[in-house]
Order: sequence, then structure tokens, then C-alpha cells
Amino acid sequence: MALPEKPALPFFILLALSIGWSSCGGSTSKAAEASNDIAAAVTPQPKAEPVEEDTTAAEEPTDTSAATAGTESAPDMPDATDTSNNANKSDGQMAVRTVNEERLGIILDLISQDLEAQELEYISSKGQDCSGIYHKIKDLVQKKMSVLGDKTKFHYPSFTEDRNSRQIAQWYYDHNNFHIVQNAIADRNLITPGTVVFFGRTEEKYSNITIDLLTNPGKFVHDGTNGKIMHIAIVTKVEKDDAGNVVKYDMMHGRNSRNFASRTTANYDGPGGYGKAYAKFPFGNWNQQLVALAHIETPK
Repeated sequence: MALPEKPALPFFILLALSIGWSSCGGSTSKAAEASNDIAAAVTPQPKAEPVEEDTTAAEEPTDTSAATAGTESAPDMPDATDTSNNANKSDGQMAVRTVNEERLGIILDLISQDLEAQELEYISSKGQDCSGIYHKIKDLVQKKMSVLGDKTKFHYPSFTEDRNSRQIAQWYYDHNNFHIVQNAIADRNLITPGTVVFFGRTEEKYSNITIDLLTNPGKFVHDGTNGKIMHIAIVTKVEKDDAGNVVKYDMMHGRNSRNFASRTTANYDGPGGYGKAYAKFPFGNWNQQLVALAHIETPK
């Protein structure tokens, strides 16, 4: 005996189901869009904390110039203005700066925003450790600020030859654009947007600092005595008191394996000023002493 055929669903039922399915799909899409909007929100600036030790040896070339597309243009300001007045120092002297530091600071903030958006993990092999992030910024600032990209006027450390923070410091020292910091409070006003800041080993305090102590020339590695530079960053902004003295600065750097490369803001003048518990060394990085300074650009 043939089985009876199942009756077809009435048209109005099919129409209702179709509308329901369409509505669910729309809700899912809107929910996804809302989720994306929340994920794209800007996160608060992280506080300072310990960074990874820079143990990077020279590595194979890595493209360090890639940045997120669509960098916002900096306001129209003159590129060339002498804004520095660096005194001669027995511990070395940074080169006389001839670029507009306000414009440079704005460009460095825009570059930092782009790099932060990429969520770069602290991976040495990808050029994303502290010295690798320095090289990315160094390459990008030459593209974003035309005067600094003029190879007839300025030159810079090479990623392939000056890979780690000690090699970078030695390059600046050899090219007369390096200042050893014996007293961070006394040297505070040498810190400006575009200053490359170098820090010592975690929890170590130094006096009578020399270039050999900092870089271990010819070896550029940490041994028991020399090669004390452990970390590198670039200043993006400074804060001054009513007397015009620097009391705080922001810096962009590759931080550690727990945090993406980003700016940190907790670089104070130490206990007695802002009185923050994490400012163990004046103008240091968490528990790392500020040991040297350089301008990111070096005139030829």
C-alpha cells in the first residue's frame, strides 16, 4: 500500500519562517558589528613595569619599516628650528639639534599609535624586541619627517650592523651624539621628544659610568663586568614644571613578553617629586637606571 503524501506547509507559514530567519541573520550581523566596535576602542595607557632583558645578538636582516597604513598627517609646522642648547659634557655630548621638537613629538606620537595598533609582541626574531622597535621608529620617522630623511644631512644606526641596544649606543657614541648620564636629575632637561634613552640592568645602580661599562665594545654582550645597557626606548613627550624643568616623560618601546610594544608614561623624577613607588631611579624605567641619552637623528 502506498504511503500517503505529507501535506505541503501552507504558504503563510513558509513566509513567516522566512521572515524569522532573515531577522536572526540581521541581529547576528549587528551584534558582530557592535563587538568589533568595542574591540576597536582605545585602551588606557599602561603603567611602567619591568621589561625584558635585551640579550639580542646581531641577526639576519628584517624589514623594520612596515607600519599600519593611513598614518594621520602631522600639523603643518616648520621642520628646521634650533630648539636645543646642549652644554659640553665630559661624559659626551649629544649633537646640536636643528629640527623642530614639537613637530617631531607629534610625529612620534602618530608613529606610536600605528605601532600600538599592530599589537607587536616582544619577539626578537621578528625585530620586535626593544632594539627592534627602536629601529622601526627610526626608519619611520625618516619617512614621516622629510628633513630627517635627507641622507645628505643625517645618518642612523643600521639594523643589520647595530642590532642590539649596546651596538646602537656605541654607534651614537662613535658619531658624537651620545651623553652618559651620571646624574639623572642634573641631566633631566636633556630629555626631549626624539631622545633615545638607554637603561641599565635590572636592580643595578652605577656610578662613574664609562662607555666600556655600558656597551662592552667589540663584544656587545653582557658579561659579569661590562655591557650594562639592558633596554632602549624613544621619548615621545615631556612634561615640565613651572620653572621649565622636565619632571616626567612618555616613551615608546618594546616592553616585555606580557605586553605589546606601546608607550608608557610612568617615567618620573623619582621619590620626592611625584613620589611614585615604581620610580626607583630618577627618570629610570621601573627598576632600571637611566644611563645614557642620544638624539634619534645624527647630523653628518
